[in-house]
Amino acid sequence: MNSIRFANLRAEMARHKLKIEDLAEVLGLNRVTVGYKLSGKNSLLLHEAFIIKNTFFPDKDVIYLFEELYKETIKEVS
Repeated sequence: MNSIRFANLRAEMARHKLKIEDLAEVLGLNRVTVGYKLSGKNSLLLHEAFIIKNTFFPDKDVIYLFEELYKETIKEVS
């Protein structure tokens, strides 16, 4: 599995100068766990994606931020 996932999320994080630690804090998780979720080693849960979106990027679409996860889900359903 590619270690760079959620390219749009990571680009937005860079624009807003956010770190994984910032996401970890609002999710109530540690930095390593969130790093694993963002790299695909652990699953990112739907409610976690919405917490990130609503907290940091309320003007962005959740599908835009987590495009890879959305595409994977569509393939599984098809």
